[in-house]
Amino acid sequence: MQFDRQHLSDETLLDLYTKILKPRLIEEKMLILIRQGKVSKWFSGVGQEAIAVGVTAVLNPEEYILPMHRNLGVFTTRGIPLYRLFSQWQGKANGFTKGRDRSFHFGTQEYNIIGMISHLGPQLGVADGIAVANKLKKNNQVTAVFTGEGATSEGDFHEALNIAAVWDLPVLFIIENNGYGLSTPTNEQYRCENLADKGVGYGMESHIIDGNNILEVYTKLETLVASMRENPRPVLLEFLTFRLRGHEEASGIKYVPQELMDAWAVKDPVENYKTYLESISVLTAQVDAEIRSSIKKEIDEHWAKATNEPEIAASFEEEMNDVYKPYDFESIAPGTETQSIRFVDAISQGLKQSFERHENLVMMGQDIAEYGGAFKISDGFL
Repeated sequence: MQFDRQHLSDETLLDLYTKILKPRLIEEKMLILIRQGKVSKWFSGVGQEAIAVGVTAVLNPEEYILPMHRNLGVFTTRGIPLYRLFSQWQGKANGFTKGRDRSFHFGTQEYNIIGMISHLGPQLGVADGIAVANKLKKNNQVTAVFTGEGATSEGDFHEALNIAAVWDLPVLFIIENNGYGLSTPTNEQYRCENLADKGVGYGMESHIIDGNNILEVYTKLETLVASMRENPRPVLLEFLTFRLRGHEEASGIKYVPQELMDAWAVKDPVENYKTYLESISVLTAQVDAEIRSSIKKEIDEHWAKATNEPEIAASFEEEMNDVYKPYDFESIAPGTETQSIRFVDAISQGLKQSFERHENLVMMGQDIAEYGGAFKISDGFL
């Protein structure tokens, strides 16, 4: 693995080391707690940390990220307090789903993270929607969305890439290609040599990146994201990586040949980066020990805080408030003047009035622009 620091300062190099080490140490803690029966399930991202950390580190806090359930580095790099994450995984009230779920199926508007959709393809279309809003606002923001190589066979993947390419939407489509969709190897999933080629098929810029090299991820994304902010467009990124543990802890890794595990073990993104920093005298044994001690202290303190949190007491009012958004009812009485018109004309008038009333209204559909739609409902709207 070849590291190239390029223009990065010593401070940035150490900051990236701290960021990539943190999710690894959290995972080590979780795996111990699983064996102790204090955590019931865990989806490990060991071996893939460089992608989540590198991508998140180059984005601004206001730019949205749509991660998966192995992208712990997204949440830690965004600076979410660990006790909130621990409470989420333990089904406590301080969790983001207030105890309704004990996994990564959550989002938080506070940190501009959209919760994952379990089959991973549909969240790509959601990223397109965010990008449409950003482009209309002309705020020069980029949206990053993660998916796995297995989800590239889903229809949502192709629809999302197509519309993003046609509309020049500023979306980073991130494929974590770890060689397996659960237990199915990539050679049984698709025939093209590289998943990046699928981007080319949609007329989209695409790149293949070593997903285990934090500096390659960070420097290439730094340049790409800056370019996308100035020149909005989608980019497909295929990150080559590997999952050093099972799909989830209960399933194990017996379906992976041992020689493949051994080959990827020597490409560990954390250990290789640590060795590199030591070789260029940026990281010393003392500094490493201090960083690790600080992270472990934070983990232990926040775990204790989450553990000591009281059990949830159900509240009907709170449950209902989380289902129904509060609103101020506005009664709009119909006018007295009436006319006999066709139903399609009534729809057209209603839509036209809505455009006049709401400046941020967006209308999407087939042939609804210059042509006006098959029934001419949007005729003249453009």
